[in-house]
Amino acid sequence: MQKQLQSAQLLSITSKHLVLTAFDIQATPSQSDKHPSDTHLKRIIDLPDDILIQIFSYCEVDAILSLRLTCTAFCAVIKAYITNIAPASARTTFPDCDLLLRPPKDGYSFRWMISLIPAQLASIVLDKDKLRRHPYVNSGFLYGIPSESDCPEAIYWRQRIANGWKVLKSFHLISSRVNANCDDACTRPNAFRKVSGGVRTSRIWQAVSCQYAGCTEHGMKHVFAPKTHRRVTHHSHTEEQKEAKDSIPDVRRKEAQILKKRLTHLDNLSDQDLLDYVYLWRLLLHIFRPYTKPSPPLSNLAQSTSPQTPSLSPKWPAIINDISQGCSWLNYFILHIGPSAFLTQWSLSRNLPSSSAPTHHLRDTIWSAWTARTTHQIELEREYASKFEFQLRKRCLSPDRLKRLENEINKGRMINTVSLDCIPWAYDQHYCVPRPKEDFPWYEAGQRVWLDGEWVTECESGRQWSVPWGFKGGLCRKSDEVEPGPLARVSYLVYLGTEEAGKVWPGSEGEGAELAF
Repeated sequence: MQKQLQSAQLLSITSKHLVLTAFDIQATPSQSDKHPSDTHLKRIIDLPDDILIQIFSYCEVDAILSLRLTCTAFCAVIKAYITNIAPASARTTFPDCDLLLRPPKDGYSFRWMISLIPAQLASIVLDKDKLRRHPYVNSGFLYGIPSESDCPEAIYWRQRIANGWKVLKSFHLISSRVNANCDDACTRPNAFRKVSGGVRTSRIWQAVSCQYAGCTEHGMKHVFAPKTHRRVTHHSHTEEQKEAKDSIPDVRRKEAQILKKRLTHLDNLSDQDLLDYVYLWRLLLHIFRPYTKPSPPLSNLAQSTSPQTPSLSPKWPAIINDISQGCSWLNYFILHIGPSAFLTQWSLSRNLPSSSAPTHHLRDTIWSAWTARTTHQIELEREYASKFEFQLRKRCLSPDRLKRLENEINKGRMINTVSLDCIPWAYDQHYCVPRPKEDFPWYEAGQRVWLDGEWVTECESGRQWSVPWGFKGGLCRKSDEVEPGPLARVSYLVYLGTEEAGKVWPGSEGEGAELAF
């Protein structure tokens, strides 16, 4: 009786105050059933199945995935009662997403629950694509596909982009496995490696052997510079770098293995899979902004006093533009972290307090990783990411473009990148191209489209918006008459700096036309 009372009290507390996420679980496959790492976990394991089902129903989808790896007891309960747990967990993770949570034809299953993550990410990137700097200026319609639209064309493109997220995750898992194996295989260096490593870490060797033009760490001017001065100048003063265990040769070996395995995996993918991956990058390109409106309410989006802030601001506009060429460090880093960081940034959970909402999760993750690296390591990672993207995009070229590329290479030209513009996409065209109303079946003439939780505009066929800020004059404040939709409060855009904000928004103290979103 006392055990049942404790179970009821635990369930009551859980239902009122607790929504478990993957960050709360911190589960690993190595945890033992007999020796749980936490006393609370041991108490939960001893609960009856009906109580565990109720608790799991309040967990988010990614937490369920982690709980399966915690112990065999949890795995057995989730497997046995997945038809009850899956829909409840999905509603907790993706509230108000009615189209996403439609009952599947073949019933609820663990596979269905896993498929919700790339499907939701695809729905968000297509819906929030309307936040580009300008719409189709000669058509009267915005970019983007509303997440509530259930027309066949909208469903088709969501499926393609969801597949692009799956392909991206497959490439991410390759790097995760290689990094884990390399960390486990670290051995004590022999005498030859000690001697050769000492030569390669000398200033003279680094000055003459560094082949990266963007590297500010090496060079002849640093041969006679004090070591402490070089560290302060090139970000190597951070605690992350002092504790880093991977030397540049180790990083190069890892990246070479990752590149080899990714290219092998690339051969097993279809052309449509690769196109879906490229289409996803065309959308991700517009997530990053190098600046935000320099007004007091919004300046905090790209300014921070946290330790993760880079002491010397990188040239984010150029880094972001290089995404289109496939040679940006952000290309490498997104493949390195995978889709999970985007899922955290775009969380729809209502139970998170405002102080812990992951509004700037991606920005802080990027800043922290950039600060922890030397410029030489950044250039090295860029090199291997560029090699991979070049081979992948080369397969996506049309026969005519591929023939022209090979002819130029045979003539002796050094071509290492392929632009996203060389791979056309029917959905994504230049904003100056006039397009008929039939190209936008997910919009209706006169339809109100929410840009975020505050601003709304109307679509009108044949309307011409001004350039380059096409929303000027077509915005109005929110009203209580129309619901903004489930994605209104998603923190979609990632602001990486403020260095050019004054040039883009001159005199931006007031509200209105030039919105930073």
